[in-house]
Amino acid sequence: MSFFDVLDEPDAQAKNIKPFHSIENTPKAKLKWLNNTFEVLQKQAVFRTSVQREHLSLYRGLQFIPKTSSNRTSENRYRYNKVDKFVVNQLYDMVETKIAQMMRVKPAVDVLPTNDEFEDKNAAKATKLLINHLWYINDVDNILEKTHRYMRIFGESYLFILWDKDKGDLHPAYTEAINVGEKLFLTNDDGSPQVDINGQPVEIKEKVFTGDVCYEVPPPWRVLLQRKHQMEDVEYCMKISIEHVEDLKKEYPTKAGQIEADSNLSLFEIDNMNDRVLEDETVVIEFWHKYTKLVPEGSYIKFTKRGILEESKSPYSHGDLPFERLTDLDVPEQLNGVSRLELIRPIQNMYNNVNTLIARNIYMTGHAKWVMPRGACDIKQLGNDNTIITYKGGMAPQMVDVRPNPVEVYNYRESLKDDMGTIYGVHGVSRGTPPSGITAAVALQFLNEQESERASTDIVKHNSFVQRMAKKTIAVCGDYYMPDDGRMLRIVGKDNQHMIKYFDSASLQKDYDVRVQGGSALPESKAGRMQRIIELIQYKPDIISPERLIELLDFGDTEKFQSLVTEAVRAADAENEDLLQGNPVGEPEEWEDHLIHWRAHTKIIQRRSFKEETPIEIQQAMIDHITDTEFAMVEKAKENPLFQGKLAQLALFPIFYREGFVPQSREQATAIVQGEANKGEPVTGQIPAMEPAAFPEDPTRGGGQNE
Repeated sequence: MSFFDVLDEPDAQAKNIKPFHSIENTPKAKLKWLNNTFEVLQKQAVFRTSVQREHLSLYRGLQFIPKTSSNRTSENRYRYNKVDKFVVNQLYDMVETKIAQMMRVKPAVDVLPTNDEFEDKNAAKATKLLINHLWYINDVDNILEKTHRYMRIFGESYLFILWDKDKGDLHPAYTEAINVGEKLFLTNDDGSPQVDINGQPVEIKEKVFTGDVCYEVPPPWRVLLQRKHQMEDVEYCMKISIEHVEDLKKEYPTKAGQIEADSNLSLFEIDNMNDRVLEDETVVIEFWHKYTKLVPEGSYIKFTKRGILEESKSPYSHGDLPFERLTDLDVPEQLNGVSRLELIRPIQNMYNNVNTLIARNIYMTGHAKWVMPRGACDIKQLGNDNTIITYKGGMAPQMVDVRPNPVEVYNYRESLKDDMGTIYGVHGVSRGTPPSGITAAVALQFLNEQESERASTDIVKHNSFVQRMAKKTIAVCGDYYMPDDGRMLRIVGKDNQHMIKYFDSASLQKDYDVRVQGGSALPESKAGRMQRIIELIQYKPDIISPERLIELLDFGDTEKFQSLVTEAVRAADAENEDLLQGNPVGEPEEWEDHLIHWRAHTKIIQRRSFKEETPIEIQQAMIDHITDTEFAMVEKAKENPLFQGKLAQLALFPIFYREGFVPQSREQATAIVQGEANKGEPVTGQIPAMEPAAFPEDPTRGGGQNE
């Protein structure tokens, strides 16, 4: 019996399922309800599952392979037979083009506090770093690509956001116990030690990890939802998995008697598009019930058809089902999503038929035809592969050219291809073939923006999905992250510079508002971005500094384009972040670029939030650091006239340094040196400080503050 074959009982749709809260609170009653519910939902999914598998065949280009083919040799014979059917799989190209279009929208979110408390703002920044860390180590781009591919093929995809206790680093308590040779024992929720059947404490013999969030994207036919008309009304779901019997017995030793192999079931495998009979494996179902009025704490049950393996209240405080769903087409009053492959499948079939007719005609008319009476010549003496047509009658042999395919056939095929692209939302620009005659970058950018406008509904879905994904990730982390975990975040910035930072789990115990970051005003494509920046520089050459230009052109991740300036900017920004979070920052060093540090630090204190919302001690720490920076700048200016000339161009310098030092411009320094030379006095190289009134009309003072 196949895992999703229609069972004997008819009218599975009409079978009633009692609400979960109405069953008796006994393991036997719960297991009976779970098995009955699973059976009914499985039957209701038969037609939907068969359609999803047909779409998988369409995506793989196996439209005309007989379902009875049981081996790869037979499959290859039908796939590459040049006479039977000729398939040019436009569906695959369109699906991949759409996926690539969505992958250009990067999963970037902002974490905002729900109030204006300074500590909550810093906690929100730390939580944002945590999201970046988790999405980096879990390769979120690959996860989203898989989610979008499943959605395009099957009509819907499910991303489960779960807690895996076996992920993460080794727990610090376990590492410390191993280092000192101590033993660890299991404890109950109240802290008391767990004991075995002999009353002895249960020793921990396996490695203990801190645990972490994990993401899983199962095929949609392994997720069964409560049958409702819309997703918001669904209260419970089931996720199906296949696990080895011995693994389950080791994980649940007290339930070993309820674990047996399901040898009478078969599992559909995407790899070979066939069913595989289970041998030493069993079907495991995980049941989740979200928070409702009648089930206020939710429920989680892991079971097989023979018994319950694990049961608890909902393991996540967000109270929702543990997944986020992404759909292709949403049909009113229909729970499951519909793939757009259904809309263009008839056109693809006609496209294949036309290609087959063209191919057959080419093979039939590709060679010239000898037309001759039967026996008019020895065929072996012709010495070629031309087709020979013989007949009875008196006529001299002649070679006849047969008319090839008319141009109307190829035009019709192209119109079918355009129809598929129009319905699916894929056009020439996305596929790398812009309209003929369009070569200007501005025109190409306009066409690209028009196509992005056409995909705005898909982008809205994608952004909403990423937002919900981030919210549930934060919620799961808040449930399981502990202060003694000693977690270190591995963070990668835009320029791929790695950074390791300690994370305080207390930051998760707050309310946040998660929003998707808005896109840049620059074009998304590299060619369009470079063209726009070049036009901007031509219009106003000094609008962008060299280090910002490198960043905008995405050259910052290449070491050859990293300069002293860009490194100094990163260092100053990192100091600002630590200062605003109350972390200690070292004093300015003589080898640092104090000008860049001063600009970055003084930009922070110009904000209104610094004056009105930042705590006094944080303000004082920032002021002290700027004062130390200004002192280092003054000391350097006394030794370096060129550096002192740069200080003179800073309108606000000095802000906090109160030693009467007034920097002199290059012109002022030159005038002093010339004056001393004219008097015959030796030039010492030291430029004395000058009073503010010495050059009241100096035009070089002021300006130059912009980065």
